[in-house]
Amino acid sequence: MFTTLFRAVSRRQKQGGMLVLSLAMLLTLLLTACGGSGSSTQKADSLWIGQVGDQYTQNFNPYTGASGGPPSELIYETLLFTNYANGTMNPWLATAYKFSPDNKQLTFTLRDNVKWNDGKPFTASDVAFTFNLMHKYSGLDVSNIWKYLTKVTAPDTHTIVLDMSTPYTPLLWYLGRLQILPEHIWSSVGDPTKYTASNPVGTGPFKLGSFSSQVVTLDKNPYYWQSGQPAFAHVKYPIYKSNDTLQLQLISGKLDQANVFAPNIQKSFVARDPEHNHYWLVPNQTVMFYPNNAKAPFNDVAVRQAISAALDREKMSKVAENGYQQVASPTALILPNAKSYLAPEYANLKFQRDVQKARQLLESAGYTRGGDGIYAKGGQRLSFKISVPNTYSDEILLAQIASDNLKEAGMDASVNTLSYTDWYNNKQLGQYDITIDNDGGGLNPYYYFNRTLYSKRSAPIGANSLSNFGRWEDASTDKYLDQFAASSDPNIQKQAIYGLEKIFVEKMPTIPLLDAPTWFIYNSSRFDGWPSAQNPFTTAASPLQVTLHLKPR
Repeated sequence: MFTTLFRAVSRRQKQGGMLVLSLAMLLTLLLTACGGSGSSTQKADSLWIGQVGDQYTQNFNPYTGASGGPPSELIYETLLFTNYANGTMNPWLATAYKFSPDNKQLTFTLRDNVKWNDGKPFTASDVAFTFNLMHKYSGLDVSNIWKYLTKVTAPDTHTIVLDMSTPYTPLLWYLGRLQILPEHIWSSVGDPTKYTASNPVGTGPFKLGSFSSQVVTLDKNPYYWQSGQPAFAHVKYPIYKSNDTLQLQLISGKLDQANVFAPNIQKSFVARDPEHNHYWLVPNQTVMFYPNNAKAPFNDVAVRQAISAALDREKMSKVAENGYQQVASPTALILPNAKSYLAPEYANLKFQRDVQKARQLLESAGYTRGGDGIYAKGGQRLSFKISVPNTYSDEILLAQIASDNLKEAGMDASVNTLSYTDWYNNKQLGQYDITIDNDGGGLNPYYYFNRTLYSKRSAPIGANSLSNFGRWEDASTDKYLDQFAASSDPNIQKQAIYGLEKIFVEKMPTIPLLDAPTWFIYNSSRFDGWPSAQNPFTTAASPLQVTLHLKPR
């Protein structure tokens, strides 16, 4: 399946130095040859969004994602809308939700007068059907909701009641973002994980208009519940073989928007038409070193602290990532998105490289520096490898910078490049010294901290870890995560996050480096209402919200 570029696009698209070089050369030639930005010949009733891949497949099953085409949320909607720009959950198909006093029951109230794009009414029965279908076919339960649910019922046409075996309030986000299916269609398809939805029926603002392997067109849904929305008739998704071709189409004015990495974007794109060519890089993941906390010397907090103190993150940002990735917060919060969760005591805390401090930390932990400049303890030199996939050219350079930094501080750190498969398998099994990876996403920091730190998501070395790849197992950490999950009180939840920040700052279970952004590039000559740093009503991770805000000029 192809990546839907309207969704969050990470640094993974920067694989290989030749792509960046060839794209830069093509853009230079284009800038030299063309005198203007080029106005689109497409009608203003169509929004054009470019994607990269080989071809589309006509399957719009939102739980298999097999088409590689338009984002499914333009067709299938959710109960709630997550605004990743400010970390809030907002009404959508549901107008309200409420937990019971013991947080073991959750009730949604649904919106009136919503119809499917075939004209049939949307009711609570559709929502109950969708969730119960995930119970019947576990392969559909992509968010593992039935780990916590015991029963889902629809007492009337506008109410859904969900009972849980144990209080777990983060389930709200997982439930709220699941795309609802029409019972009158899906009740007769058999195993939904094998169903090919060639003509999808949803409640969203668009429906399938026309399909080809190279261009998918979505048409305005005449039954959409928001009056006057969408403000234009079509969204078109042409697909291109490479980032190079896509970006040339964007620069020439034939596309309105794309999520694609662009080297030197200010010069290659914005400077060409500063009035209309724009980009917004919103941090959405933290790039980290995962020390293997299950083995020496990384189970020593002083070693982890020394590694962090030695790193030149500013150089990593500027040299390895072209300045597009900001230095991460020591709290591991993704800022400014999660600023409402930032503990006051850490409001101004920043990483500062301090080689002397790194050496002092090691010496205070009993390490002595040998004649070769490398610290050792008990006859064991402080020598280790930093594992990185051999296709991630930017992260290889980042790891090389770290290697130089650490050697200066007295640690013999080498870069270990591996095939993606070997890197991934070693990460899962804990068969590494330090590995590089990233995490982020979710309504608030809990989701990311839970994946990264919860002991129940860890495993012994040699066994697959769910997501706690650093093998961090700490009772205080689990206590804060459990405290957050058992409560629906925002103040209690915030105090739990503060406690987790303190653990990151003081114990460094992982070592935050940089914050990777979502790439969002657009031309505003034909449509107004784009999200930006000045108007962050949503992020590129919410294509439905972006599309509904756009108005033709």
